[in-house]
Amino acid sequence: MYTNNTAQLVKGWGNWLSETAWDFFTTITYKHNIKPRRNERIMFDLERTLRSHLKSFKMFWVMEHTSNNYQTHNHLLIKGNGIKDEVNNYLKSKKLVDKRFVKHLEYEKELGATFYVSKFIKSDNIKYGISYSDNYKLK
Repeated sequence: MYTNNTAQLVKGWGNWLSETAWDFFTTITYKHNIKPRRNERIMFDLERTLRSHLKSFKMFWVMEHTSNNYQTHNHLLIKGNGIKDEVNNYLKSKKLVDKRFVKHLEYEKELGATFYVSKFIKSDNIKYGISYSDNYKLK
């Protein structure tokens, strides 16, 4: 159950993230057990890769622990021409996934960002980040 502060945090993140017309909601489940520290490094490296390969993009990611608290997986909101392919190429080049471990679903604006990712922010056991090219300005 949310406390008042947590509910406000989730609503605030959800409202702010919903201002972007995201292209995809992406889930990443790794082939192997990836601990939180390594997962965070992977996501930061993915951010750098996107900056070097795409002129214009925006990505919000949340790393969540699986039920065993050892393995992690990610939920992403992504926007930009070619971003889905760049995410796939990066993950495959690092041998972290194969086709069945990455899912890209078209973002449904009417569901809002809270439905997709900000609900996970309530957890004490997550990491999250936002990355964007110079073309995108954060409000």
